[in-house]
Amino acid sequence: MTYQHPTGKARLYKQAGSAKWYMDYYDQFGKRRQVSTRTTDFDKAKQMLDEQMLVLKLVRENRIDLAPRCFVTVEKAANETIKHLEQRQARGLKENKRSLLKIIELFGPLDINKLKRKELYEIYNREMSETMVRNYNRAFKLLFNHCIDLGYIEVKPELPEPRISEKNKRTPATQEQIKLLRQRFIEKSATSKNLLGRSNFMLLNHFIELLLLTGTRYGELRYLRFDDVHPQKIGETNAFVMNIRKSKTSTRQIIICQKAYRCIQLTKIQKNIHHLDTEYVFSREPGFFPDFTSILKEDRNRYKEWYNANGVFDFTLYMLRHTFITDKIREGRNLFLLAQHCGTSVQMIEDYYADAIANKDVNYIFSDDQFSKQLQNQSLMTDLF
Repeated sequence: MTYQHPTGKARLYKQAGSAKWYMDYYDQFGKRRQVSTRTTDFDKAKQMLDEQMLVLKLVRENRIDLAPRCFVTVEKAANETIKHLEQRQARGLKENKRSLLKIIELFGPLDINKLKRKELYEIYNREMSETMVRNYNRAFKLLFNHCIDLGYIEVKPELPEPRISEKNKRTPATQEQIKLLRQRFIEKSATSKNLLGRSNFMLLNHFIELLLLTGTRYGELRYLRFDDVHPQKIGETNAFVMNIRKSKTSTRQIIICQKAYRCIQLTKIQKNIHHLDTEYVFSREPGFFPDFTSILKEDRNRYKEWYNANGVFDFTLYMLRHTFITDKIREGRNLFLLAQHCGTSVQMIEDYYADAIANKDVNYIFSDDQFSKQLQNQSLMTDLF
């Protein structure tokens, strides 16, 4: 049983043993197609054949295009954005790249034109810190702006309202934890099988001590030069000054304690003995800086039992900054001066160290006159230690 289409170029038919109708026609490339309509209803099958022939007529008249659309994936667009940022050496490259790579993990195969507000809820429905929200907002802005420049999209999708998580209390490391880890790394600096391992653990030990004594951030200390630290007389006080030239917030000059200064000098002596670079405090070779976070993680992953047994499995280097700030609050130090020293704000300290503040009578409220005096009288920084 067959049905011939009025054009004479197509038909409906039934195959032996099947009750369903099949279409027999030639596509826009002249290739014969035999396709099941998946129905036994003649009227539905006839309608499907009529629609198919109409589409082919419009294609031949160049009124529609059936060629498959090539689309740009989120992965391609994000990688091109990263490359663009690298070429420009844009500020904040490392953090922007990290956020863009997370976006690739979540949406990589998706058509960039289909990355809309609805899809973005996958990220923005999560509870995130204010810092994470800022990072994602900036990464999406860079991605969408670059896609508009390249003609991949016409408009930027609106970003959903984020869910800001409650500020977590910062956890300081205990003196016992720090002591155990430093003892471990001192031993490994002497017993590791190769020179690279011995050098890395020697530098890591000093890095931990200096993070604890100065309250600086990982990145600020990692790129410290020996000539950034020197004795200096401030007013009538003999002090030791550290110039922080690289920071996520602001470059600044801080006063450090004598023990921190001696730690730096000892590091230089040991680096000379091991024939290591002596321009930067924590470089092993000129321009090469060990990744202390990775060194710590690798040692922990290899010796999980030791880390668990000694209560340091969750230890991170950033905890040392929390320890410094917490200790200074408990000592009754002025919050404004502490914030200036650490390159942060009084508001941040109040938000994240509320428990430590609540347990001390700390006067951190300034009148305008007192505030101006604090800024002008740098020698007051010596009171921090």
